[in-house]
Amino acid sequence: MLVIILSLITTVGFEFLSVDPVAHRTGMGHALYNDGYDVHYNTGGLAFANNTFYSVSYLNYFAGTHFGYLGYQRRQFGLGVRYFYSGNMKKTDVTGTEELGTFGVHHIDVNVGKGFIYKDVGIGFSLKGVYASIDTLNAIGVGADIGAIYTIKKPGVQVGLSVKNIGYGLKAYVDSKEMFPYEITLSAAKLLESGWVGVDLVKPALLDFGLRIGGAYYVNTILHLKASYSTLLSSINSEGLGFLSGLTLGLGVRKDQLLVDYTYSPYFDLGGGHRISISFGG
Repeated sequence: MLVIILSLITTVGFEFLSVDPVAHRTGMGHALYNDGYDVHYNTGGLAFANNTFYSVSYLNYFAGTHFGYLGYQRRQFGLGVRYFYSGNMKKTDVTGTEELGTFGVHHIDVNVGKGFIYKDVGIGFSLKGVYASIDTLNAIGVGADIGAIYTIKKPGVQVGLSVKNIGYGLKAYVDSKEMFPYEITLSAAKLLESGWVGVDLVKPALLDFGLRIGGAYYVNTILHLKASYSTLLSSINSEGLGFLSGLTLGLGVRKDQLLVDYTYSPYFDLGGGHRISISFGG
């Protein structure tokens, strides 16, 4: 209710918080847990985490922009740091005719979370601080994520609910403070002997309701194939083959505790998104 009220009276900003730079879950799977990315997707998964993970991810996004992510998880504690850099852009006067040099856009958020179990339900929360800069202007915000995961023993389906990016700007770029782009996700995932399948029902702050469906197939103990489809991205570009903008394809290669994941998402006229994640632990 709070995020709905805030969305009616404030402007949504800090949009970079809506971009997922992690390759491992192919942009979905908010009902999964104990893979080192719980604080990033659903803090409720931290309650069931029992291993230590270190991870690093990189996303080569469209228009020459870049995202990075560093993660650390030790049992029920999780830490995530995400970074965005726009690359150098031309700086001009108000008429756009005279070049004044270059400038860049930078964003960073630090997310610290904790999980616990209450009556068989995994519950988690995290606090995050955000810093953003555009040339000489900067903004600061604080927020939180909350989440829960429960396993239905028969038929063995994991169900998750997460509310991410509940937050607000403490310092504005100029004079208009902005709220974070909240995202509410209801998820379900079924673990299989040779992989997993899942579905997410999503309500982002800036878009209508959408679905994410996908999963992974373990060819053997080394090679994993994975794919997902999001109606959120496909709805943005619906002309021609634009509906394929919601598709993500990838693979993972595991050797003992080391896992390397790669995914590709086509954005057509805007290019494509290349994600790579490397994690160690488990």
